[in-house]
Amino acid sequence: MTSSTKQALAASLKKLLKKKYLDDITVKEIVEDCSVNRQTFYYHFQDIYDLLRFLLELETEEALQDSAAWQEALLRAFRYIQEEHVMVYHVFLSDGREHLDCQMYTLARRIVAEELERCAGDLPLYQRDRDFLTEFYMHALAGMMVGWMARDMKEEPEEIVAQTERLLEGEFRRAAEKFSASGALR
Repeated sequence: MTSSTKQALAASLKKLLKKKYLDDITVKEIVEDCSVNRQTFYYHFQDIYDLLRFLLELETEEALQDSAAWQEALLRAFRYIQEEHVMVYHVFLSDGREHLDCQMYTLARRIVAEELERCAGDLPLYQRDRDFLTEFYMHALAGMMVGWMARDMKEEPEEIVAQTERLLEGEFRRAAEKFSASGALR
């Protein structure tokens, strides 16, 4: 029951975000739309931003589900943002933007970490080097997504992913090899 209540509250927030900015949505509107009381809302979430984080995590998981390669995962992320552009902009242009940005970084970290493991899992890398490489490429991918949103999503997702794929082809492995082979940097 708890999981379904949380998901119902998230669905209500998503529905409201398609109509108005996050800053203009109240807990009262969410609970009325969801047919629960305020106490139920606060049992599950501290505030609207906590619910927003939950919603973004659910949406990210759904968008990335069953992606076979990093390119597919990245394309799905861009397409999701494009398909849900009204909702995304209503968060992007609100006080809750930091949560959206954070989710973009979380998504990019996951994509990079999985690809780095796939490409370089056999290489002896210190954890701090693996973390550094993940951070580096995570910032590149997340920065591209956030910048694309800020530019009103003018470029097509397929074009951005194709350019990114061209740029990063073999790079995860090469970068890991450089760090694996360079004991002098430690």
